[in-house]
Amino acid sequence: MPRAALTLLVTALVVVLLVRFDTDAPRVANRQSALRTPTPAPPSRPSPQPNAAPPGSRRAAGPEVRTPFSVIQVEATLDRSGRLNGVRTLALSGSDSHTNELNARAEPELREQALEAGSADIDTVAGATYTSESWIDSLQAAIDEARGG
Repeated sequence: MPRAALTLLVTALVVVLLVRFDTDAPRVANRQSALRTPTPAPPSRPSPQPNAAPPGSRRAAGPEVRTPFSVIQVEATLDRSGRLNGVRTLALSGSDSHTNELNARAEPELREQALEAGSADIDTVAGATYTSESWIDSLQAAIDEARGG
């Protein structure tokens, strides 16, 4: 019986201490938390391309396409025959460092594929599906706009 009374007393004491324990919010935000509010990163450097389009070519920008993680906008330059001969990424921002790394890896590959194909009919980059699909959508819209409609 004395052992049961001692166990009951210790349990009651622990419960009282736990109930009275005062917690404070963390003083430093956890950067790895999935609950944080994403802050958009500054846009990455646009892909290189001369400012002046060759004579007879047409240039148009596609719309800004928003993914859950990025904002993407692509510009297309078409030659006189309507074939894609220049691609420039106007906006490519990510919500975090991981997305920025994926975007930085995917963008040159997408640009190279588009220039080789001469169109937006290209493959997505593995591991960067949202970026690839959005980049391709913006490029296709830019191509359509440059073709007049």
